[in-house]
Amino acid sequence: MSLKKEAFYLLRRATSISKRQYLKSRLWRLRLKCAPLIQAWNGTFSTAELELEIRRHLPDDFDILMVHCSYNSLTPMYRDDPGKLLKTFLRIAGPDRTLAMPAFFFGTSEKYYLDYYRANPQFNARRTPSQMGIVSELFRHLRVVLRSLHPTHSVCALGPLAEELTRSHHLSSAECGPLSPFGVMARYKTVILGVGTEYYRSLTQVHAIEDHMGPDFPIPRESEEPIRVTLIDGAGRHIPYVMSPPLSHKFVLRIERLAGFLRPGVLTAWKYKGVRLYCVEASEINRALGAAAASGKTLYIAA
Repeated sequence: MSLKKEAFYLLRRATSISKRQYLKSRLWRLRLKCAPLIQAWNGTFSTAELELEIRRHLPDDFDILMVHCSYNSLTPMYRDDPGKLLKTFLRIAGPDRTLAMPAFFFGTSEKYYLDYYRANPQFNARRTPSQMGIVSELFRHLRVVLRSLHPTHSVCALGPLAEELTRSHHLSSAECGPLSPFGVMARYKTVILGVGTEYYRSLTQVHAIEDHMGPDFPIPRESEEPIRVTLIDGAGRHIPYVMSPPLSHKFVLRIERLAGFLRPGVLTAWKYKGVRLYCVEASEINRALGAAAASGKTLYIAA
């Protein structure tokens, strides 16, 4: 495992959310101060150049493009603004395919999602922001975009399959179950694209098989008191929802193990002028992790 991956997991285990956010802000300020040196080392690129680079790695035929994007990680090499980046993803998807992005919300730095929703048991699809970066938040604000109903793992979508992707999330007892957008994505040819982020930091699709298998998944769930939340959809309707408990705290997720479960070439990860990118198909993740879980193997290790 790379030093960067080890540092990522060490920080997640040893620090609080507020501490990690503080460290991120300090690193961001340092990155801005060192912008001329970073640009000299990596070079710079425009929206058109990034679009060309992404298209080179995507298959010609797909139904859904699911984008995980960190705009901050593109700077200072990327010379355009977040709005132009969003237009790039819309253009790549085009009118005949569906663009999706995570619009996750995990509470505040003081109260992570379980404690947050115990104290604030309400999720408003129109008002609750996405915490998945500025591009995701810009996408959420488009009037034509639909958002699924889930307290933590909502997804925004635009295109022919947007309604199917978002309509039944609140009917799923788990955030990534068969009725969730992640379950739907696995039934279509869905390309998951990471821009400015590594797969081991953002590939939520790995949780779909956990929720699909339910109690048959090798890792048990915690026996915690259910958290009841009121979901408010775009029309203002109030819908009761019960959040599923997390998997056992005795195990930790190590997504970097994914490559060992997938067939060679299924997961493509590369670097373009200092920016991390990856792409993989949702159905391949479900297939590989489902086969592994059936034999007792998972991406989790003992804590």
